[in-house]
Amino acid sequence: MSYADNAPIRIVAGVDGTLESRHAVAWALDEAKRRGEAVELVHAYEYPPPLLPFYAAATELGQDHLREVARAAMKREVADAATREPGVLVSGEVREGPPIEVLLDAAREARLLVLATRGTGAPGELVVGSTGTALAGQAACPVVVVPSPEDGAAAGGSGPVVVGVDGSPHGRAALRQGLAEASLRGRSLVVVHAWHGVPGGVSQSAAAQRRRFRADEVSHQLLVSETLAGEGQLWPEVAVTAHVREDHPVRALLETARSAALLVVGARGTGGYPGLALGSVALAVLHHATRPVCVVPD
Repeated sequence: MSYADNAPIRIVAGVDGTLESRHAVAWALDEAKRRGEAVELVHAYEYPPPLLPFYAAATELGQDHLREVARAAMKREVADAATREPGVLVSGEVREGPPIEVLLDAAREARLLVLATRGTGAPGELVVGSTGTALAGQAACPVVVVPSPEDGAAAGGSGPVVVGVDGSPHGRAALRQGLAEASLRGRSLVVVHAWHGVPGGVSQSAAAQRRRFRADEVSHQLLVSETLAGEGQLWPEVAVTAHVREDHPVRALLETARSAALLVVGARGTGGYPGLALGSVALAVLHHATRPVCVVPD
């Protein structure tokens, strides 16, 4: 099966001149080369400017000059990217406005939106700041968050693609994305499903607790089997392994994805509220993963 046949042929990457941003651009270029697609680098600026490498020489200058500084910096970013991957068509765009609004608009018809984990985050801030989590929860396309180089193997490991499923529509969307990503890379897919067991009462015997655990286990294995049966047949070339276990979903995903090429999760799961932009599992995975994470909308 071809990958997302009707999706626009474009990957958008947010840039701000930091090392982390350039690392994310490198990931986007590799992905574009793999897919035979173009990359658009997008930078959002506001006046007065934040403390970014783009504006080291633009303090206390007017708005028009600031715009020119941003455009000149973008030209360098595009040139560097084109040199790194000559076979990938690279373009750049500078827009005035809040980063979240600018990137959401730029990615409205994109295949993927690629972001860095850190960049301009304040010391002590969690790995993914408010801009990254907002984009991951609101973007119309999948959002890939690439770890900082200091987190190790940010471009993805040599292992399989890992995807979390929970039976929800977001989980099924994540599974479809995971299958497509595994097929694209020629990797296997590991499907992870974890659930919280309900402790038995103090009066419940050990045998009764074991029976209850086994019944729960069978139920969850059936859920995963049914989910795979509906999607896996569309990608027969992908070898799929299911890991079903009683555990915290975040811990199960992070442990399984230690050497993963990519970790894929749905934006929300079965326990999410419709008004929430990003579910608790996706949020925690973004904050703690050391591999690229792809957050998939429903």
